[in-house]
Amino acid sequence: MPLRQPYNAAWVFSFLGARAVGGIEAGSGYRFRRRFADDTWIEVSLGNDALHVAIPASATAETDSILASVRRVFDVDTDSTVIDDHLAAVPTLRPLVRHAPGIRVPGVWDAFEGVVRAILGQQVSVARATRLATALCERFGAGAFPSASALAQAEVAAIGIPGTRGRAVSELARRVCDEGDAWLLNAESLRRGFAAIRGVGPWTTEYAAMRVSRDADAFPDSDWGVHKVLGVKGAKARQWAEPCRPWRAYATMLLWQSRSSTAEASRAPTACQSTDEASQ
Repeated sequence: MPLRQPYNAAWVFSFLGARAVGGIEAGSGYRFRRRFADDTWIEVSLGNDALHVAIPASATAETDSILASVRRVFDVDTDSTVIDDHLAAVPTLRPLVRHAPGIRVPGVWDAFEGVVRAILGQQVSVARATRLATALCERFGAGAFPSASALAQAEVAAIGIPGTRGRAVSELARRVCDEGDAWLLNAESLRRGFAAIRGVGPWTTEYAAMRVSRDADAFPDSDWGVHKVLGVKGAKARQWAEPCRPWRAYATMLLWQSRSSTAEASRAPTACQSTDEASQ
């Protein structure tokens, strides 16, 4: 799967790897694995400015669907030249764009899964959110990510989250059972739907709009990482982000990337390495 350059593969693979849910995902270097039906795993790796997607023979009938998911999750079709040129005009972002061009907004494998994981990540660290998602799979999904029907009546708070948040997951699941998940793929209908669910805050809404609905202009103005980089949040953060429109989601990713530790950056394989070198 050829990648339109520039493509910040280091960011995408590290972002997905840090959020890999035990039992259904695994990431290391420039390799990422995802489990589909039963015990079928696909692997996505980087080499020669392209993604290499390995699909087991047992899943070849689903090849088109799998490749569509990979394109969405790895944000393959974005024209980074346009976005980089626009964001480089913002003084705060200019050095970040120059240092790491080709920023991407990683998508999700499944809309329902994506919004549930967004709710689990509300007001907790990435590591904590990932552990909660793993616990959710183990308790309600028999190792797989639980279906909407499985969570609709479940006592989700049993995995260690506040009761209000657990009930929010169940309410969301019930709506998906009744109406399907198409409303999650449109940012405005997602925002309206989330506003009606008690326990879902604005950060969760904007995060889901970025990754699930693919709203390139979504902006979590209350995000801790955004606040740490900019020194402001809320209305002042929104004011700062105005020149970033219509690419505020990509600006957010640049800010988050700038928060990555120097130690992590030094350990990350470089984009020019071969697939085998990147896994070591």
